[in-house]
Amino acid sequence: MLRSILDIFIFFARHLVLTFAVIFVCAWFFSRRQACSNRTGFSKDTLFGHLPNGPTRRWVTVGSLGLLGIFGAIGVWYMNINGFAGEVEPVVSCLSWLVQSGQPLYNDFDAAERYSVLYGPSVFLTNGLFLKILGPSLASAKLASVFGTTGSLIFLYAALARRQRDLIALGITALAVLYYWTQGFAVYLVRPDALLLFAVGLGLFAAVRQRRWLALLTVAATAGFAINLKAHGAVYFLPIFVLVLQRYGRRDVLLTGLGTLVFVISPFFLYPQVSLVNYLGWLTNAMGHGLETHTLALTFRYAGFLLLPIIGVVLAASDRRRVLRENRLELAALVPVYGLTLLLASKPGAGPVHLLPLVPTTMYLLGTLAQTTVFGRNLLPTRLPLRQALVLATVFTAVLSGSVNAYRAVRFVDYQIGQTPELAQDVQEIMRLYPELTISMACGGENKSFRATWLRPLLVFADNPLLIDPISVMDSSLSGRGLSPETYRALSEGRVSVWLVPRSEVPFDKENWYEPHNELFPSKFQEHFRACYTPRGHSRYFDLWFWNGLPEVEAEMPHYAAGFGGMGAVMAPVQSLP
Repeated sequence: MLRSILDIFIFFARHLVLTFAVIFVCAWFFSRRQACSNRTGFSKDTLFGHLPNGPTRRWVTVGSLGLLGIFGAIGVWYMNINGFAGEVEPVVSCLSWLVQSGQPLYNDFDAAERYSVLYGPSVFLTNGLFLKILGPSLASAKLASVFGTTGSLIFLYAALARRQRDLIALGITALAVLYYWTQGFAVYLVRPDALLLFAVGLGLFAAVRQRRWLALLTVAATAGFAINLKAHGAVYFLPIFVLVLQRYGRRDVLLTGLGTLVFVISPFFLYPQVSLVNYLGWLTNAMGHGLETHTLALTFRYAGFLLLPIIGVVLAASDRRRVLRENRLELAALVPVYGLTLLLASKPGAGPVHLLPLVPTTMYLLGTLAQTTVFGRNLLPTRLPLRQALVLATVFTAVLSGSVNAYRAVRFVDYQIGQTPELAQDVQEIMRLYPELTISMACGGENKSFRATWLRPLLVFADNPLLIDPISVMDSSLSGRGLSPETYRALSEGRVSVWLVPRSEVPFDKENWYEPHNELFPSKFQEHFRACYTPRGHSRYFDLWFWNGLPEVEAEMPHYAAGFGGMGAVMAPVQSLP
């Protein structure tokens, strides 16, 4: 019985438009009946008119601050656990440290290394700055994302607030938290998304609150920063440029656009390890990835849920024509912004997370419309049932979906990381045992075995080489670019002395997540690896494959075996494993 009830909640948490429609229709029906019965009628001094001083205000304040506090607490919790929740976080963390160490950020396709991904330089330079200042660690790798999402909420509130302790601005900011949570754990991950939210939030605040030149400079800087997070970051700034147009005019929009171009190209001139030519090569490579349709339903449901409250506010307005006229540019901008984002979200590996950076600007538009319509003082009593239903449908759907998805995501992350306890200690102990050898991590197997390789940044943070990253290989192989002959040569020459392979798995035996789901590494490469390396021991989570050109390691193994076993790991005898 309990399981069936939970399944119902999960179903409605996933089908946002349906949930919104059901709650809206039910609320509107009962509100109409209440109005017609004249039992209580509708007062403007309610949550659904202008907000009064009283219990309602206190409850909204406490609830909103509580949501914001929980949001921040989850970020701090995730920052302090020894593990990652997403498959892209390891490569972002590795490259963020490599670029700070002067290593090339974007490989040539003929190079031995294959670790680059499609993200722009801003994500790596920003995360790398935190790693450099605080020291390389898993916590400092995650800190930029925590600051990014938190900052986006602060700037959204500041952009909306018309007075001190503005309750509508606080409520809309809490609603944004629920929209973030609707996408599960994505908002906390070490990816460009959290930094995009920060850029959009700061750009939005600058466009509506700062003085002219500071506003133009800030919008240009944040727009350039966003484009250098993801190449399509300009799409998320279209609503902000509309605000600049309304406030300052076309000339200043042009100046801001030119300034944006300067900020876009600056990293490629300031950092010699960031190659513009190679970056464009990776972007060109991605153009051959095509589109996929299996995530369209989720993406359209999330887009619909974002837009339904705005449509409802317009329909519920007492003077609909005036609202449309005064906000025509902001409303018109939604068409290209959402259209382009939905198209980009259909790229392989994308999905609804591409809509997350639309939350701050959409919530800002919803807040400004609500301040003059739903919570305005010029209310028509005949429209109150519609407005009441709109508020209830928006809030309850967001609370249901956000809370359910956030709870499930946190539990799932905790479960995944709990499957490999002391994984970080295992990797660190291996490095302690072989301080003179270069160590890298090879994928092998799926699910738990693959997740065991997500702590490879610990090796890179200790200045071990990063030769091959499976996420990079997926991106390049999707366009038919196989590994370079130089990669094979690097294995033959023993550029990596020891490879850590998940226990009992075949090295580099991994399915490509992109259709048609072929082997990620061809059999020729796997055979070449086995010709160059031999397994000579294992730890708790990894088999240790040593380069065949290191026979002297065999003599040292007995000395290390006792110390390594002290933490619960086991070293095999000094002969090759079968």
